[in-house]
Amino acid sequence: MSSYGLDPKFIAGMEMLRRTGINSFRIGHTDDEDGAPIIWHCSGTWGTSSECDAALDPVEALMRLCERVIDGGLCAHCRRRTIFLPDHIDPGEAIESMGGCIYAWDPELRVFRRGCE
Repeated sequence: MSSYGLDPKFIAGMEMLRRTGINSFRIGHTDDEDGAPIIWHCSGTWGTSSECDAALDPVEALMRLCERVIDGGLCAHCRRRTIFLPDHIDPGEAIESMGGCIYAWDPELRVFRRGCE
């Protein structure tokens, strides 16, 4: 396994996609022979629909895919609009003003936690 697969955010991001009902996942990058920059891409399939995103590193590509598929969804627990934030949020921040259920990085637990938890 490449080192990106060991990154806690990558593992947690994959778990987030699993929780959305993803059927298949694919990650790859442009050919080294094509020269710089190397572009990483992630794609997923949910039933008959697919989504993809890309970045200059694999973890960022996965975070962008998570944001693409989770933002604007509906939280199965609180029924509010979902918002994915790949970074940690200080609990003191006014997250209620964002108007939804925020899924944000918890560095202590190494998971993305939902705001209504």
